[in-house]
Amino acid sequence: MRAIALLGLLAMAVAMHPSTPAFAEPLEEITASVSNFDGASSPSATVTITWNHDGDVANYRAGCVSCNPNTSESTTDDSIELHGVTPFPNGSSAMLYVVAYDSENEIIAAKQLIVSLDL
Repeated sequence: MRAIALLGLLAMAVAMHPSTPAFAEPLEEITASVSNFDGASSPSATVTITWNHDGDVANYRAGCVSCNPNTSESTTDDSIELHGVTPFPNGSSAMLYVVAYDSENEIIAAKQLIVSLDL
């Protein structure tokens, strides 16, 4: 009796196991690289943000929250270059974000990044 119950549980576990392969989530792997920042002589930087490709994403919007004024740009690529990125006052860290949208313009994923602009 116990063996039949265990066999039934095993059959349910196999039946419930997804048969489709696992895919990376949008913006799962995201990196940022900084160039052209000197703090005193150049209070702004250029930041290149790259992320993993996802076929379900129609477009992306990336922007800078710490910048004055706040900036944002859109792309359909898997990377974007933001110019004029400035840190928070009295610091060297900037807050950036990337939002992924589907073909219906609905948000699929969003990531916030704190980036040190010091090279």
